[in-house]
Amino acid sequence: YFALPEVGGLPRPPASIPSHQQPGAADEALLRETVSLELDAVQIGAMLRVTVWLTNSGAGHHVPTDHPGRHLILTLDTRDGDGAPLSAVAGTRVPAWGGDLAGEPGAGYARVLRDAVTGETPTVAYWRQTLVEEDSRLAALEVRAGTYLFALPAEGGLVTVDVRLVFRRLFQELGVAKGWDVPDVVMEEANVVVATQPTARLYVPAMFTP
Repeated sequence: YFALPEVGGLPRPPASIPSHQQPGAADEALLRETVSLELDAVQIGAMLRVTVWLTNSGAGHHVPTDHPGRHLILTLDTRDGDGAPLSAVAGTRVPAWGGDLAGEPGAGYARVLRDAVTGETPTVAYWRQTLVEEDSRLAALEVRAGTYLFALPAEGGLVTVDVRLVFRRLFQELGVAKGWDVPDVVMEEANVVVATQPTARLYVPAMFTP
């Protein structure tokens, strides 16, 4: 019923009535359906080129949205066959507001506010006068690509690339200051193993006696 029977409400098939529930970010399963991730990694000479595509395929609005403390963080972890991390040569890094992930190869996606009076940023005190310091969120249906270069070991071998996109409900520094337990929500993750070729060869001529 759209209205109670005693005031004229008519029965309708339940399947024909759209849900009016709005769980938003409280529903982690719903969160994981909003953004899709694609990963490609290929050797280019002495470098490993990693490309990541993020698509806001399921939200119908910017991601993240609502509370200004919400943000996404993309990280890339590349390692050689011994588990040692590869050196990042080019590509973006997680911004300073990324907490424990700041400076890592990757990117951040947020609508960051700055207090117009104190200059504090990021701030979540949206009831004060604020300015938009940065808006790097993913718009509805937007595809955002990022390319990263990593130095390969000279001897070649297997290289593992792990990519993860996490959702945080609050900037980590603020959460720690308030003593709030705000765990990350893994939105998407991908993994690929690349068999790389040696990047340098040392040629030593044969010794001979004239």
